[in-house]
Amino acid sequence: MALKWRSSQNLMLNNLLDNTIVVLIGFAGTGKYTIGRELCERTGARLIDNHLINNPIFRVINADGVTPLPFGVWDRVKEVRAAVYKAIRELSPPGMGFVFTMELRESNPEDHKAFRDLERLAAARQCRFIPIRMICGVEELCRRVADPARVAMLKEISPELVRKKFAEDSVLNMPHVNQRTLDVTKRTASGSVDAILDEISSIKLVFSKRVLASGGGSVPNG
Repeated sequence: MALKWRSSQNLMLNNLLDNTIVVLIGFAGTGKYTIGRELCERTGARLIDNHLINNPIFRVINADGVTPLPFGVWDRVKEVRAAVYKAIRELSPPGMGFVFTMELRESNPEDHKAFRDLERLAAARQCRFIPIRMICGVEELCRRVADPARVAMLKEISPELVRKKFAEDSVLNMPHVNQRTLDVTKRTASGSVDAILDEISSIKLVFSKRVLASGGGSVPNG
């Protein structure tokens, strides 16, 4: 009986992110990659980590996570991102779910545009779009960002830069019916994934009730 219940639970998780794009938004050190990876392992979605897109460019400019990046680097990163989005629009199987990770800041107009680009990608695939803002206390961010394992992934490793960013800016907060904010300061990665899955289940349940109440029809981002 217990085995049958676990199989049923696994099937529900495997279907939870079908035809869905989740974007984990947070500062460097928040745990986006670790949480995104486990979220994909538990649901079968595909992880599109920001460094999957950034690092082909970062590697050829010798990015070290501390030295300011050269002028023009983000223009080249945008080209890689555009190619990935085009492949998802044109080549990915219908219904495939994705988890994106991105550091998007409230003060940067380009980050607002990046959010809208991802929202448009979801609309083009006619899939649900769920932004998750992940916030974290500055001391915990500084502790996490100093992890030596981040060096190999060409990630930001300077606590000083984290403090400056935290003092001057905030995690992007765009109006969207499905947006949720999760404080991960004291959560484990698995605990954060549990909370995100609960939020996604709640969003899908509310949407299903709306559809039933209206007598049918659907809105992908609802």
